[in-house]
Amino acid sequence: MRLEGYCIYCGGKPETRDHVPSKIIMDKPFPENLPVVPACDKCNQDFSKDEEYFACLIECILRGTTEPEKLKRKKIKDILNRKPKLKARLEKARIIQEGQIYFKTEEKRVRNVILKLARGHATYENSELQLDEPTSVSIRPITLMNEDEQIEYFSHDEGLLPEIGSRAFQRMFKENEGLVNDWVIVQEDKYIYSINHGNLGLTIKFLIWNYLACEVIWN
Repeated sequence: MRLEGYCIYCGGKPETRDHVPSKIIMDKPFPENLPVVPACDKCNQDFSKDEEYFACLIECILRGTTEPEKLKRKKIKDILNRKPKLKARLEKARIIQEGQIYFKTEEKRVRNVILKLARGHATYENSELQLDEPTSVSIRPITLMNEDEQIEYFSHDEGLLPEIGSRAFQRMFKENEGLVNDWVIVQEDKYIYSINHGNLGLTIKFLIWNYLACEVIWN
């Protein structure tokens, strides 16, 4: 990767490597050859707490509870058993209204994780350092999208080719298949993503746990 000399999140000196997507989002056994990108220690550490909160939040939303014994993912059970303050924080955000369970999310922390993932994919797949603020960030439960919105989300815009030689460029050409636009499946039912150079600009999309549909665009 030609950007090995930079932390992809702040542009500083890289002192470590970071997984994209983060392992806390996935389950064991982890995929082989999980993408990694260069990062500085500070960025890597700063993201860890937000990612932990984010992973626990999503699991609690999907199960409608913060009680560890009622959760599905062992990793999240262990975190909440080990960190009662985080559990209490999530329980405080849990709201029951007209028989429905909602969680009031800490939007800044969620957005921080989403941007981290998008910047990681942009760098790993397209060899592009995206330090600027994106043009738009969309974070929505896919269950709240209507059919047309879901079709639009999984479609690709016709536009420019990615940088020649980048992973995204190489993925576009498959033997005996010609030019294709595939989503990359990192872990079945856990995490998929796509990168596209379309009329809107550089678009990074990823779907987490078949639940949270994210889209980040840089013009």
